[in-house]
Amino acid sequence: MDMSDRDAIFERARDVGRLISQTPEYAYLRSAIREIDGDEEARGRLDGIRALQEKLIGFLEREEEPPEDLRDELGRMSEEMQTSTRYQSLISAQANFDKLMEKVNHSIGEGVQAGEQSRIIIPS
Repeated sequence: MDMSDRDAIFERARDVGRLISQTPEYAYLRSAIREIDGDEEARGRLDGIRALQEKLIGFLEREEEPPEDLRDELGRMSEEMQTSTRYQSLISAQANFDKLMEKVNHSIGEGVQAGEQSRIIIPS
């Protein structure tokens, strides 16, 4: 495979990316992200959850038991966040986009398998 073949692969990958950006799944995800970003309360909750998660990870990396109050606070904040309709929309949009990407990856895998089974020999 020469450089022009590799360039063709990357060009097709960019084409797939452009097509993905035009899907409803991508549009819904972008919209949900904008909604969360525009909601100061939701954004603050997410930032708080991330900060607590980082603290918990620090304890786990040091092989220490995280304090119960820290775990409880993370649980409380997560529950509060899950009641937000904007957050629920984001989770739903992300799940739908992930399903689309799984199908894209599966299709790429099928193409690879078909290429492996091809009797055409491509010079290296």
